[in-house]
Amino acid sequence: MNAAFRLAALRERLEGRTHAALAVTCPANVAYITGFERVFDDEEAHAAVVTTDIAVLYTDTRYFSAASSAAQGTEWEVRVAKESVFTSVCADLASAGVGWLGLETSMSYGRFDAVSAQFEGTVEPTDNWVEEIRQVKTAEEIERIAAAQRLTDVAFEHVLGIVKRGMTEVDVALELEFFMRREGSEGVAFAPIVASGPNSALPHAKVTDRVLGEGDFLKLDFGARVDGYCADMTRTIVIGQASERHREIYDAVLAANVAGIDAVRPGLPGKSIDAAARSVIEARGLGEFFGHGLGHGVGMEVHELPSVGPRGVKDIPAGSVITIEPGVYVPGFGGVRIEDLVVVEEAGARVLTSSPKGIIEL
Repeated sequence: MNAAFRLAALRERLEGRTHAALAVTCPANVAYITGFERVFDDEEAHAAVVTTDIAVLYTDTRYFSAASSAAQGTEWEVRVAKESVFTSVCADLASAGVGWLGLETSMSYGRFDAVSAQFEGTVEPTDNWVEEIRQVKTAEEIERIAAAQRLTDVAFEHVLGIVKRGMTEVDVALELEFFMRREGSEGVAFAPIVASGPNSALPHAKVTDRVLGEGDFLKLDFGARVDGYCADMTRTIVIGQASERHREIYDAVLAANVAGIDAVRPGLPGKSIDAAARSVIEARGLGEFFGHGLGHGVGMEVHELPSVGPRGVKDIPAGSVITIEPGVYVPGFGGVRIEDLVVVEEAGARVLTSSPKGIIEL
């Protein structure tokens, strides 16, 4: 993927600083800023160093061949670190006369402290420099996310055909993951949440060997990953016949989901979109059971900027992809979350999720 404009945008952040460099170390940010595909994993084994004049990826021998091939035709130079990555980075920057180094705040404190002690100059934290660029997706990025969501929707349809009483949460989670991998997903976007009965009242429940039973809510939160980009979707179904209580909770969450989607506009702060959905749940007398934010950005990572919650004070830009996922979680009874993936466009939200949202009884 052509990443020249990403490098240019990052260099704009260095304007006004002389003899300055930024070291990008978050694996997703390294992949984004270089544009190298199918090179990196989750290991923090690299530093992508950017100045106004150079772009150098420092890595080790395990990644050198793949990175060198990916760098052909780009501005990036790939170097193997002779000792540790930052020993090479600090030595090279000192030789180049660089006196200011920005380090990502996602780096561990221990590593930040070690680099600060080693670098012969000023070291400062840089918060979300790359992440803020990542918010606005290109058409190609949006299509990759849409492809991941299409596969996620197909996986949900598949699971609806096999879920039944007597299965365990583990059974369902394995079926979801196996199906998505078999159909072309690069692993999964995140470990699926499969939560039944009282477990569904836990927003991020771990998968257990609990057996699905009559009257359970079954909450499914999962996503595929295609060409380096994630999907994210939640649907909640009822095992057996839905009671009035099931429907009361489900209807409130569905109405909040629709209200949240309707409220999406570029230039609004995330907290305004959150409030539109949250007010619906509060009006139904269930506000105390909705404790998390309405949504988040999705892209190379399943949780990224922008923030769509009560603390989301920054405006949501056009071209971002966000989730709308209100939920109601009643301890001891169960919980419902309905999550859609949407593109923020000038006219509002374009929904990428196609799975049905009405209550489903199995």
